[in-house]
Amino acid sequence: MSEARKVFRIISFMFLVIVMSTQLTNGQDQWTNIYRESAWKERDEWQRAPELIKQLRLKSGSTVADIGCHEGYMTVKLADVVKPSGRVYAVDVDAPKLELLNKHLAERGITNVTTVKGEYDDPKLPTDQLDGVIILDTYHEMSDYKKILIHIKAALKKGGRLVICEPIAESRRDLSRSEQATKHEISMKFVEEDLTIAGFTIVKKQDPFADRTTIKGDVMWMLVAEKK
Repeated sequence: MSEARKVFRIISFMFLVIVMSTQLTNGQDQWTNIYRESAWKERDEWQRAPELIKQLRLKSGSTVADIGCHEGYMTVKLADVVKPSGRVYAVDVDAPKLELLNKHLAERGITNVTTVKGEYDDPKLPTDQLDGVIILDTYHEMSDYKKILIHIKAALKKGGRLVICEPIAESRRDLSRSEQATKHEISMKFVEEDLTIAGFTIVKKQDPFADRTTIKGDVMWMLVAEKK
């Protein structure tokens, strides 16, 4: 093989790597942009956050956890609902996201939020202190969901509520759980079974709940469970 041909093949390979890396990054951006502060107002148009919060039955002075808080879209709303006398535990396994959230909180002068660096099998919540927990577009990422649910149940007070809201595309509803997870989705039937096995009582379910077809090509469902 001539030297010129070798150089050409090396350059072609490097170009291919760059293209693939760019495509991967763009794909990740499509999934993560929705959580960025710049997209919060647009998200308000379809997420139906007030309805999700309503299901938690919070009031001034309540204590609630936002598991998978990302940069704080739901955390900031919850902090306003429970007022300064309440407390929001914002949990994420990604430290950089929590750093961004702390920045957002400082800029807004919000002081009733405690950020928590959770583990993949433990959200690190206080025992028997929470009135509510919300998991928004995050449960599908939890491979240790059985342990997570045990910890959440222990953290909730009697009568405390857990709200889970997740996406699923119509074309993938009948796929296996693992196949859905690769698409960052999960069907309500799987989570309902998880909650029942964990000892929660299902008090409300809605499918579909929020329409994301024009944004992500899917809809979101909602499950509300209670600790008896």
